[in-house]
Amino acid sequence: MWLRYLRKKKIVFLCIAAVALSVTLLFVVDSFFTGLIEGLKKTLAIDSGDIIIYTYQKPIPEYEKLIDRLEKIESISAAAPLCWDTGLLWLESGDVREVSVKGVEPQKELKFADNRTSFLRQNEPSKELNFDVPEQSDANGAWLGVNIVAEPDEKTDSYNLQELEKLIGKKVVLTMEGADQKRKVLPFSVSDIVFTDTFWGDQTIYVPFDALYKVQRGVEQDGLASIIKLKLNKGAKEDFTKQAIVSVWEKFAAEELGWDKQDIARLNIIYQQEQKDEPDYFRELRKQMAVLLLIFGVICSVVVLLVFCIFYMIVETKLRDIAVIKSCGASASTAAVVFIGFGGCIGLVGSGIGLALGYIIIKNVNIIERWVHIITGIKLWRRSAYMLNYIPNQIDWSAVGPIVLIAVAGCCLGALIPAIVAARTRPVDILRYE
Repeated sequence: MWLRYLRKKKIVFLCIAAVALSVTLLFVVDSFFTGLIEGLKKTLAIDSGDIIIYTYQKPIPEYEKLIDRLEKIESISAAAPLCWDTGLLWLESGDVREVSVKGVEPQKELKFADNRTSFLRQNEPSKELNFDVPEQSDANGAWLGVNIVAEPDEKTDSYNLQELEKLIGKKVVLTMEGADQKRKVLPFSVSDIVFTDTFWGDQTIYVPFDALYKVQRGVEQDGLASIIKLKLNKGAKEDFTKQAIVSVWEKFAAEELGWDKQDIARLNIIYQQEQKDEPDYFRELRKQMAVLLLIFGVICSVVVLLVFCIFYMIVETKLRDIAVIKSCGASASTAAVVFIGFGGCIGLVGSGIGLALGYIIIKNVNIIERWVHIITGIKLWRRSAYMLNYIPNQIDWSAVGPIVLIAVAGCCLGALIPAIVAARTRPVDILRYE
């Protein structure tokens, strides 16, 4: 009977289309926000690594030797010192603004993200990345995140590269609080402009690691670090990696540094994914996702009313068929199950179509956005506003089950009252004149 109704009652396809569009909408919204959160977490992992190790009180001397040993561990692909702070940046134009400050070692940083194309000047892979300032051999160089000195075009979301090139070699002054809680003034010259395609990265000034560390710790010695970040290979096992790190550290601290057992034991190893408390920004994104899903869920609940109307019409026009079935011995519950089950089938078919459509949209969303930009000249996705240079296209498969379950349950709910009407049909009232 389900197949017969599908063939004869074409209006049922309106229910299937409504379910499919509703499932597509919820699936795309959920996947978008999940992909956005995961994408932002990946950018943070580039900045902070998958693992950070640090010691209490004492900095780590000769950290480069330790990094060399750590990178020989099978599950670790890269290691680099980590140092960051905030400060006030003065530009030659007279502007003063608050910025994030990050100390980096260029070649080590490239192992975390090979982003040579993100530099305005040093975008040739064949050359070594550095802080050298053109025609200023004695100047202290720094890289500026692009959003510190420029804003993208409102329509195209692109920057005026010719104007940015004029900034190379310009003087900037960074003011920070030193280890002695006194103001430290650091003059730099702009060595390069960085396009990180993330909100945080494009608001950051990058300086040599040793220069920033000396200000933070109030030391003059080079080769000191307090925190080292590590990048893991795919499939790295947590227990094995931790044991390998501890083994390398204990041997290095004892042989190279001559530390006693008490100082060696103060090493801390933190997996970023072990942090239970997400940053406030991610929690707010999850709240926004929940609110949007709730709003769209309420809108999509119209499908229940649509199923009710169409099924009620089918029941009213098929009372004779129902009466014949019941007169042949079918129970009231059997008649009800016919329509409730038919509603569930419509939910399943619509959900399948909706998931397939959602998958196609999510996987090709960046291509769609690019063609819209080519045809209209309008940039729908502004990387400076959404903190990523691409629209998240990650599928959230964990949402498939709940969405399909809700869709099927909604269709069954919409078919419930018509099913009750069918169950209460009395054959004698319908067939008395047949």
